[in-house]
Amino acid sequence: MDSIPPSSTLLQPFRFTTAHLPPQDRFEAWREHLRPVAELTPAAGQSSTGVVDLAIWDLGTLALCQERNPGACFARTPKRVKTTLADHWYLFLLKSGTNWTISDGAASQERLSRGNNGQLGFYSLGEACHGEMRDIETLMLFMPRDRFPQLAGQLDRISNTMLETPRGQLLADYLLALERRLPSMGSDDLPAVRRATEAMIAACLVPTPENEEQAREGLIVSLGERARRAVHARLADPGLTPASLAQAIGVSRSVLYRLFEPLGGVACYIRNCRLAEARRAIADGADMRRIHQIADACGFSSSQEFSRAFRHRYGQSPSEARTEINGLLGRTTGAGGLPRTLDEFLRATA
Repeated sequence: MDSIPPSSTLLQPFRFTTAHLPPQDRFEAWREHLRPVAELTPAAGQSSTGVVDLAIWDLGTLALCQERNPGACFARTPKRVKTTLADHWYLFLLKSGTNWTISDGAASQERLSRGNNGQLGFYSLGEACHGEMRDIETLMLFMPRDRFPQLAGQLDRISNTMLETPRGQLLADYLLALERRLPSMGSDDLPAVRRATEAMIAACLVPTPENEEQAREGLIVSLGERARRAVHARLADPGLTPASLAQAIGVSRSVLYRLFEPLGGVACYIRNCRLAEARRAIADGADMRRIHQIADACGFSSSQEFSRAFRHRYGQSPSEARTEINGLLGRTTGAGGLPRTLDEFLRATA
């Protein structure tokens, strides 16, 4: 685990939730909270009593916002644009649900964008717009225009569009990786995080050799996130190999090898992910599959291969692990009623 320097303070987000409110008061509280950004109205056929959760990570010159909401219609009128000081661009990564937006003026007049799961959009608070969101979970990154003065014209031209390109997907992967890492970051990390994020945005939205060179670290992070997701999505596929993984994420095998070198190599990483998934299944008391069925479901070509790899990694056979783990899972305290040791906890919940 990465350590935090003594002079650094772990980052904490600002949180807003309506979970504690009576259902009939939730929508109005959400509407009031977002009033500086847009006007919300209940959407036809949708509940207005669902819980809304927001978390905003202040990175100084950037802000990352996590949001879950049951949906609503929204409008940012020309009057609201003029009377508020916010004139930011923002990236909108839709993790679940649906969203559509129509611009009501400026560079992207009458442009309609529709977002679905996993898609990344680029928008401007300097433009009037209206639209509707339905039961969404989203990740948004807000950035002031003055952070990209040389790119403003080019960025305005892509406002209110879905970034359906390989570079757009790389940027989406980077945002997901950043989201995962923020809780373990300290305030001393912020300058480097901002530089890497701004360079990544410039390289993916306005690609030039100079921008790509500045974003090299962020590109590596994005590729790592994309590779991790590809591996976990195909653990049961015996055809998952370093070559097929390189093809799936669109890089050469040499780039893939450099990416996974710190983890012991690509094949080692894939095998360890499969073993970890198998061990979780073995530890699940509700999973009644035989061990050879678990091995097959985790992409191992034979029970013998699985048993050898399992013993090499965990120091015991799969059947021995099932017996031991099931015994540990039956109690939340250690011998004599004492709390479980860290070793017992890790082995029981691995």
